[in-house]
Amino acid sequence: MNAVIVDTNVIVIANGAASHASLDCIERCQDRLQQILEQHEKVVVDNRQRILNEYKKYVNLRTQKGIGDVFVKTLLQNQGNPNICPMVVITPLAGNGTDFEEFPNSDDALTGFHKNDRKFIAVALAYQRDAGQVPTILLAIDRGWLEYMNALKNHGVTVDLICEEDTY
Repeated sequence: MNAVIVDTNVIVIANGAASHASLDCIERCQDRLQQILEQHEKVVVDNRQRILNEYKKYVNLRTQKGIGDVFVKTLLQNQGNPNICPMVVITPLAGNGTDFEEFPNSDDALTGFHKNDRKFIAVALAYQRDAGQVPTILLAIDRGWLEYMNALKNHGVTVDLICEEDTY
């Protein structure tokens, strides 16, 4: 089974909470989350719940009106189940929670990569290290990643731009 890491913007857009996303992008994000929920892919997160805690800020777990809400609730209920939501250990540097040993910190091409998104890269590289499988990071719309795509690829990080036409 393929492994993915889901950037938060996929969940937000799937719930229809991003005004800058096209209807096509919303539908693509919803379809992608539905595929995951049908257990076609497993979602990798970190063992300290940095990713899950970020997700929780953007969903309503009580009403579960959107597929993003259902998706996050499913992950929370199955965290640690290696067939649905495997966890990897990532090592914070300097105790700040945004820099990680697993992130390619020595690569000057990634110096400006957004601090809050580094956990996704660290999780991808930790999973590759631990499971021997390259997970795909699912990204909907985030122009901040675009200038780093080649550098990330050089480190074995695969990114799937679900809404590529909305990104440019």
